[in-house]
Amino acid sequence: MNKFFIIGFIMENKLIEIVAEALEIDQDMARNDLVLDPEDNWDSIALLSVIASIDEEFDIQLDGDELAACRSLSQILNLLKDNS
Repeated sequence: MNKFFIIGFIMENKLIEIVAEALEIDQDMARNDLVLDPEDNWDSIALLSVIASIDEEFDIQLDGDELAACRSLSQILNLLKDNS
């Protein structure tokens, strides 16, 4: 198995855990089809929580505006990959 695939899989699972905790939802709900809506669940508190957790877990500093523009977990995962 490709080591980059394994790293991506681990990163994606940890990201699901981080986002679920920030949004206070079950991890099963925090999958790639989850819509991050600034009018509903994707508020400034959730953003700050995700930024801090990603920095702590992956040692990656994300731009708040770039993260706020994400509307799905796959977009956040792509942002992580672009910044790692």
